[in-house]
Amino acid sequence: MTIIFFTDTGLIRLEDKEIILSRQSKLCLTYMCEHEGNIVSKEALHDACWKNHGAVVSDNTVRQTLFRIRKSLASLDVEGEILETLGYMGYRLKPGCITLVSDSQNYSFPECQDSVNQKQETSAFSVSDTSKSAVKNKPANIKLRALTLLLCCLFFIAGALIRSQQLIHPLRYGESLQLNGHTILFSQYVENDKHESATRVNYWLNKMQVSITPQSKIYINADRGNAINFFVCNGEIELATTFCQTFAVIGRNHP
Repeated sequence: MTIIFFTDTGLIRLEDKEIILSRQSKLCLTYMCEHEGNIVSKEALHDACWKNHGAVVSDNTVRQTLFRIRKSLASLDVEGEILETLGYMGYRLKPGCITLVSDSQNYSFPECQDSVNQKQETSAFSVSDTSKSAVKNKPANIKLRALTLLLCCLFFIAGALIRSQQLIHPLRYGESLQLNGHTILFSQYVENDKHESATRVNYWLNKMQVSITPQSKIYINADRGNAINFFVCNGEIELATTFCQTFAVIGRNHP
């Protein structure tokens, strides 16, 4: 059977076996295929595959390259010696042994094409039965898809509700404290000492020069570790007309 040689990729294939040649081996085998049946001297091969590409190599390099080509052909279980060495005259590739293909993308192997044709014939015989089965199953498929979509929506809604319950924490302000004429209220999430929290808030308000009136109220939402979060409102937080500023401080950079 003829060996297929793809000159664009360097792939050589025989039946179900294949191997990829190196760039230099690909150039040499391509040149030998283009001159199959003729004696090619070492000098001609050297000039075509090395010198014309800007490289000058020794005769030993040429011999080693041809040796690698023979080794690659042998790995495909090629019968006989198709690349002959003719002493000082040079080399000769037996004609009709290798078929050159320049475009591997658009080439289809004969056995693959036969397989495709067989599949097409089989499909032609069963197309009517398949069509009938598809018509029968179509309503069932639509119902299944609708049920699946409904279940997905229910799971999404349930997940969103559970997530919202985990993320939303209502604040309840209870105990209050007077400091420097300001009313400070604490939520249930204040874990540190309340007087220390109030002192810390007062320090940062003075440092940032926040304007506070006697009617202003300070709501400490959380004080855990080194992080504190609080509101400064111009009145009761429950009133719709009340304006509040939000502050978040991380660290204890105060006296």
